[in-house]
Amino acid sequence: MKRFFGILKHVIIQLVVFWVFLIYFSMVWCAANFGNIGLSEIVFTLNMPLKGTASSYFYSYFINAFLPTLIGFGIELALYFLPWKNQYHVSVSFGKKKWTLPILPLRLNGIVWIAIILFWLAIIVNAADEKFNVYDFVYNQIQASEFIEKEYVDAAEVNVTFPAEKRNLICIYMESAESSFQDKENGGLLEVNIIPEMTGLARNNISFSQSELIEGAAVAPQCGWTIAGLVAQTSGLPLKLFNFDDALDGTDNTMDKYVSFMPGSTTLGDILEREGYHNFFMAGSDFTFGGRRDYFTQHGGYEIWDYLTAKEDGKIPADYEETWGFEDEKLYQYAKEKLLELAAQGEPFNFSMLTVDTHTGGGYKCRLCPDTYETQYQNVWACASNQLDDFIEWIQQQDFYENTTICITGDHSSMEEGFLVEYDYDKHRGNIERKVYNVFINAAVEPVTMKNRKFTTMDYFPTVLAALGAEIEGDRMGLGTNLFSEKSTLAEEYGYEEMFDELNKKSNFYDNYILYPER
Repeated sequence: MKRFFGILKHVIIQLVVFWVFLIYFSMVWCAANFGNIGLSEIVFTLNMPLKGTASSYFYSYFINAFLPTLIGFGIELALYFLPWKNQYHVSVSFGKKKWTLPILPLRLNGIVWIAIILFWLAIIVNAADEKFNVYDFVYNQIQASEFIEKEYVDAAEVNVTFPAEKRNLICIYMESAESSFQDKENGGLLEVNIIPEMTGLARNNISFSQSELIEGAAVAPQCGWTIAGLVAQTSGLPLKLFNFDDALDGTDNTMDKYVSFMPGSTTLGDILEREGYHNFFMAGSDFTFGGRRDYFTQHGGYEIWDYLTAKEDGKIPADYEETWGFEDEKLYQYAKEKLLELAAQGEPFNFSMLTVDTHTGGGYKCRLCPDTYETQYQNVWACASNQLDDFIEWIQQQDFYENTTICITGDHSSMEEGFLVEYDYDKHRGNIERKVYNVFINAAVEPVTMKNRKFTTMDYFPTVLAALGAEIEGDRMGLGTNLFSEKSTLAEEYGYEEMFDELNKKSNFYDNYILYPER
């Protein structure tokens, strides 16, 4: 029995050492590949199926995180189990003096190893806190707030009146699109504007701004990655998956264990489906990733056309893969074909699409991208701006355009590591310095006040409906406010700091009525 516990002690120590190595190298890899991400995104992604993730990320993780873990762990194992009874020495000479020193000290006992491991863990946790705000995240999970319960407006109970002739809707969600990528003269943060065509679209149409220039929306906590950004803009709510109480009592809170995705919410898709719209979503990636397919099919019955569909339809070869799927050049071409089909059906349509070329990791440089700027990411954005402009120009030449409203927004701020690093936002508090791009083209109404507003991406939910000419009772839905109206947003009422502090805290109302009402 004594021998058994002795072996067990060594096994436990080595398992802990292995996980310390893995956590450390995973954290380094995560920071290098995803840059500006918060702990909320990490927790959410780990709780979701990884199906749909770009294969290049698995390869990168194996080479840069898992392999170094194996190497480091192997070296540690060798040191740990060396035959320490046979001392290894080295001779050191200085002038006439000569010393014989042991290369390694006497074998460390289990307690010393555990102390070393705990010390290393403390260093890792502290580094993780600096990068991902771990302490604040945990602290806020034990703080209760009634902010959401107090301010939430259930869209299912709001009277929304559409015009007799319903307008078509085209929503273009641009991966990581920020107004920050403009030059400072236009409201951006760069010396040179790398998205001049997008600036032109914003200047010549409706673009809500934080100032007199072109500055888009702030990003609230739990709204800062793709699925969370899409949820925020279509439901007026953050995506708060983690529940600290569940973690303590062992409850499994992964989204795929529940009947549906945020079943307590009423979304843009739900409302448009009710009004007879054909909801359609196109993406160049596998739409399963991050729960996107579940969310949009369960809220509005969206028809999904993605990377998998493109292969099934023979648009691309079965083995075709560029980063996350297929590039935006193809996406825009397929979008044109589908828009013509939808327009010919004779019913109002909501065509949504999500670009991918500008994803973090330097973006995807296609054959259309220029070599104007120093970095690939800048050139990819210059290309994205030009492709978007060409696509909008094509839409405006079509017969269906006259009765169609176009909404273009970034899904969230860019996560590109080292890009605009001096303006990297606090992952815990949200993004205030950097702004997400927006433009509304051919809207049915004019805004009361377009400039000098404080708003977040959650405000786009009722704003998109208003752009279609819908009248919204009270001009509030979810936590969003119709920006075309004169009603103040929550950010204007509370200020960003107070609003974001409250959103970070645990909300029993959100858990019990929005996320898990069927539990």
